[in-house]
Amino acid sequence: MQESPTDDLKPRERLERRGARCLCDDELLAVLLDTIGNAKNAPEHDARKVLQTSNGSFFQLSRWEISDFLALGISWLRACNLVAAFEIGRRIEERTEFSAPLTTAEDIFKFFERKALPLDREKCWVLCTDAKNRVIRFEEITAGTATASVFHPRDFLRPAIRANASALALVHNHPSGDASPSASDIRITRSLAEACKIFDIRLLDHVIIGRRNIPPHTRGYFSFSDAGLLP
Repeated sequence: MQESPTDDLKPRERLERRGARCLCDDELLAVLLDTIGNAKNAPEHDARKVLQTSNGSFFQLSRWEISDFLALGISWLRACNLVAAFEIGRRIEERTEFSAPLTTAEDIFKFFERKALPLDREKCWVLCTDAKNRVIRFEEITAGTATASVFHPRDFLRPAIRANASALALVHNHPSGDASPSASDIRITRSLAEACKIFDIRLLDHVIIGRRNIPPHTRGYFSFSDAGLLP
């Protein structure tokens, strides 16, 4: 349970003496903002300003970019610290959610659904797994326009080779909500499958993320593996 600051200890001192779970939200932010530099405001002041602007939502803050913090008068160094900290938290969450092996296309869809739904442009990701289908690397490959993204097999193989992966899965979203594969989706899947064979890497699936209840794929995704379309 979080405590309200009732003494004269600075946030870093409270962190050291009582642990992070005893700090309230603005104190946690103040610790991240307490940098060596020439920032005009005290970290506690900036922390209150940031929380007030974001309605006290860490989730909202996690979506901010450096420019959003700079617009509030937060120093560049402090803004970098915050963006980096939220990205670390996001990566920890992703690794935790993928602690179990990937067994179905639905598993992939459930992980990506909340990431993909707010997007107004196509993005593509590669999931690299070991021999037991446990994720060892997760990487965004491209960010395209509102209707298309440029894919090439080498872009997906590169992180898999670096991770010494046994298999990979290709995932991308359709902002329209219709998960039906396009002709280019089919072509890139075939090309990637052939490239994977050369490097002895299994292609687990290509999952297209759409939205639930959008026909013809009302479950919200299309799986090349489930459809029997993996070469």
